[in-house]
Amino acid sequence: MDFAFTPEDEIFRRSVREFAVQRLLPDYRRWDRGEALPREIIGDMASRGFTKLRLPADYGGEGASFTQCGIAAEELSRGDPNVAMLILNPMVVGEIAHLLREEFKGQWLPKIANGAVVGVDSTEPMAGSDAAQLRTTARLKGDYYEVNGEKSSASFTGFMEFSIMFVRTGPSGSRGISCIVVPMDLSGISRQVYRSPGGRATQRGSVFLDDVRVPALNLVGEEGAGFNIMMQQFDFLRPLLGLMGVGAALKSLEETVEYVKQRQAFGQPIAKFEGVSFELAENFTMVEAARLMAYKAFFLKDQGQPIPKEGAMAKWLCIQAALSAIHSCIVLHGHYGYSEELPLELRLRDVLGYEIAEAPPQILKLIISREILGRGFLPHA
Repeated sequence: MDFAFTPEDEIFRRSVREFAVQRLLPDYRRWDRGEALPREIIGDMASRGFTKLRLPADYGGEGASFTQCGIAAEELSRGDPNVAMLILNPMVVGEIAHLLREEFKGQWLPKIANGAVVGVDSTEPMAGSDAAQLRTTARLKGDYYEVNGEKSSASFTGFMEFSIMFVRTGPSGSRGISCIVVPMDLSGISRQVYRSPGGRATQRGSVFLDDVRVPALNLVGEEGAGFNIMMQQFDFLRPLLGLMGVGAALKSLEETVEYVKQRQAFGQPIAKFEGVSFELAENFTMVEAARLMAYKAFFLKDQGQPIPKEGAMAKWLCIQAALSAIHSCIVLHGHYGYSEELPLELRLRDVLGYEIAEAPPQILKLIISREILGRGFLPHA
């Protein structure tokens, strides 16, 4: 077993970290306070290849490994975990690119490679973890689908240019779900951005569709294949979200190490007190263990193996470890940590949102137990 990155991966890691710390971290607070994320930042990310990691090389993509995708998610989150979210959905597009019509590939894939913002939208008001119950409909009428419904908790609602949307084209249940690409400038689409406690730069919100005409060529794969497409994407998105939490936590821990070396109490640095040093030791250990779980999932994925259990394990463990670590960092900073002078409380709010994204802890544990015990022991089997 080799726990080291390749030389190429290490070069990539250093370049992503440099960008995150120099370009993203100084403005992290600005986007949380309501300023719109400038297109210039997205353009900078595209020019460095971050928005096209899994896109096909024929359409401007990098063809990166899943391990490299994990590196990008972790390192970007040291600067701004919200901006790091921008690399996730293009990865989904890369994974389903072989299912797109040739006309669509040439039209959209180069745009994504150059920074066009895409959403991946399955959640609805009455269909979250139970994704097979979504109600947004797409009725085929000649050469277009007429789409009606609402997508909720959609990242980038305020500024995405098109959505990889999961819709109902058939009867109830998972077999009636299809995947379709919806350009967001079509007539009949309206949007509402939420007032969220964290993740504000992503402009999470609802998308409303009222008799929206989507070209039939925008169907991804075949009708009825959408549920399987959706589930396959969740498996690798989960450890990516986990590593985003890890990146934010490690940056917080490193900042706290420097603080406790300087902060004086009772005539000496507080780093000398075991109540401080042991807590840091525990958090570094747990975050590193979670980090390795995520990279194990990506190692397996790069070998072509399925990772439903490992992906769920990684996301659950990473987010739990990250939240605990960031919380500890706030406490170790005292009243200074519980303020907006430092990014600690902001990271805590942002990472808390990842605990819900792509399945909350309860669903992750259900997936893990299913893989251990078998489907016959599911509560809804």
